[in-house]
Amino acid sequence: MKKVEFLYLSQEDVISLNIGWEEIIASIERACSEQAKGTIECPPKRGVHSREDCFIHEMPVYLKGMDACGIKWVSGYPSNYKHDLPQILGIQIMNCPETGVPTCIMDCRWLTAVRTAAATAITMKYCARKDSKKIAIIGAGVQGRMHLLAIKNVLPSIETCHICDVKESMLEDYRLKMPEKSGCEVIPFTSVAEAVKDVDIIVTCTQKLHAPIIPAEAIKPGMVGAGLEAGRAWPKELLHGGVDKIITDHLEQTMSYGTTGAFQGGLPEFYCQLGELVNGKIGRKNDNESFLAFNIGFAAEDIALGQYIYEKAVEKGIGRVLPLMEVADF
Repeated sequence: MKKVEFLYLSQEDVISLNIGWEEIIASIERACSEQAKGTIECPPKRGVHSREDCFIHEMPVYLKGMDACGIKWVSGYPSNYKHDLPQILGIQIMNCPETGVPTCIMDCRWLTAVRTAAATAITMKYCARKDSKKIAIIGAGVQGRMHLLAIKNVLPSIETCHICDVKESMLEDYRLKMPEKSGCEVIPFTSVAEAVKDVDIIVTCTQKLHAPIIPAEAIKPGMVGAGLEAGRAWPKELLHGGVDKIITDHLEQTMSYGTTGAFQGGLPEFYCQLGELVNGKIGRKNDNESFLAFNIGFAAEDIALGQYIYEKAVEKGIGRVLPLMEVADF
């Protein structure tokens, strides 16, 4: 039998490919479209939890339309700063759909950061008012940064970002770096209630929360809110009758989060899945409609983008080829 090799891509290898937001968003839209069509095999993510408020998730998927297959094994440990480590770490394995052979092992930290922001940006593309000018982002970490860049890509009308964080050092770093990167005026806040006043869009990019932080009166007609923490930042007054439409990316997976107390007052009623908007379902029908979006993140997004990364790396000769099996006998 022939030997088996795979391509190894470090974080730096992936970043060196210079993949832009248009490419990222197109990959995530393709994954969402397939999900809505039912052409993926994508069980809800499962996890183990070795410490409180931490997780390591397994995320396998097969996308039939793309004929792409793989799994992400990703951890989220908010206390990692104490060990001089990032909060999110992990790897992604791409497999050949024909043989099951692993074709690529790549770092998934950058991939996770951009695909999460891209899903929110796609939501804004279909649900936000096209003249939206002000956004409030709660959380000045990696996701807070990526979300401003991704949303600005689909809504170039955004001019001002209210950034809020409990860590003043994070706020100052965001204030210094993000205006040049995003082309937006950045105004720092330490109060969530103050940050969300007089904006068009609110995005919560926080760690897991144990109580809502967004005021019930924060969402006005025409606004869009989005949360990464499975709705934990948002009060029941908004989740149940407080907005016109609520969107999610993968309903089955989101429902599994609803059994863990993620949504105050229980699981809300969802208007549609994100892929349905990509496939033509109308999101915003008038300027007065208000929206909430809770995109939990599902494996098809990761593998769709991972397939694109793998193909670009092969094309450009990036990464290291490593042996997996030299001979069949043992």
